[in-house]
Amino acid sequence: MTQELQTIIIVKSIVGTRGGDSRGEAQGTIWADSAKSPDLLLVWSPYQAGFQLMGKPSIREKANLFRIWFVQTILPFLKKHGMDYFEYSADTKELWEWFRRMFPEIPFFISKQKVFCLTEPTVNLMKPEGYHFERITDAFLQIRYRDKEFILDEIRQAHGNRKADFEKNIIYTAIKNDTVVARASMLFRDSGFGNISVFTKEPDRRKGLSSYLVKKTVEDMRERGLVPIWDCTEDNLASERTARKCGFRQIREELIGGFATKEITSSAVQAKGR
Repeated sequence: MTQELQTIIIVKSIVGTRGGDSRGEAQGTIWADSAKSPDLLLVWSPYQAGFQLMGKPSIREKANLFRIWFVQTILPFLKKHGMDYFEYSADTKELWEWFRRMFPEIPFFISKQKVFCLTEPTVNLMKPEGYHFERITDAFLQIRYRDKEFILDEIRQAHGNRKADFEKNIIYTAIKNDTVVARASMLFRDSGFGNISVFTKEPDRRKGLSSYLVKKTVEDMRERGLVPIWDCTEDNLASERTARKCGFRQIREELIGGFATKEITSSAVQAKGR
């Protein structure tokens, strides 16, 4: 890397966290040190609200240049997007630590994220009573259900607008009294894996809605040959319980780290990387 990292592509595909494959189905930004054969990449996913660092051990000597580039490029990028913190994961623990050592004077927050996978047949779950369940399509969005906004906002985060290809993207919703109260979605996929997320409004929690919606989502994913993936932070016990109830099993843990951007001052540009 003889010059600053360059923005080589802004695409509708995003690098995931499995195996370093840059093919996917969500919008994001990729920076790399080379367009043809990169050794170092930083990937931004608005849907996941974080960054993924990808690279090889040979990038160790690039720390100082990367630090300068980071302050000059990524801090303004975060400010433009209204974010006052930087959060990241990395393909390897070595790469994660490499970035952490680059800012030794800054207090980092560190947490662990659990990753689950579902390879067994879908668990048979009872359909909760008193609710109507429907897969979201373009036609669904034309129906005047109340409180659709949190679903539309999720689509916007994943795709940069409120449009989605519902043949590729899967969202199931629970409706009660013409009001959307819960959803399970697969809006991010990578290398044959599909990442599931769920949300249920407080008055309708603990009624089996998330589990049943996940079951429906998984069935559609498997018809498309996708392996369901679930992740949550180690302190999100409710999410982990739902995953395990649906038959998911933990396959690994990932380090998540970051810091408040206010911790980096202008002097950081001149400081040496570690």
